[in-house]
Amino acid sequence: MKSLTLAVVAAGALLAGPALAQNPQEEAMLRQACTGDYMRLCSQYEPGSPGLDQCFKAKMNDLTQQCRGAIQAYTKANPNGPKR
Repeated sequence: MKSLTLAVVAAGALLAGPALAQNPQEEAMLRQACTGDYMRLCSQYEPGSPGLDQCFKAKMNDLTQQCRGAIQAYTKANPNGPKR
């Protein structure tokens, strides 16, 4: 679950800040798949913040299939989480 949490934080950070994904393709996939979910469910939190992390975890079942799939693909490709 920890790497999933890190991926969710990375997805949120990608919406408005520097990329934490390993490559531009992963960044674009997370941004495209999760921006709507961020805006719909968790936009009251700053990207990359602990509040956003908690919000995405709490709303995991409410995320779109596309966002969940992007997060799963990211965590599979980056099992140790984002590199800073």
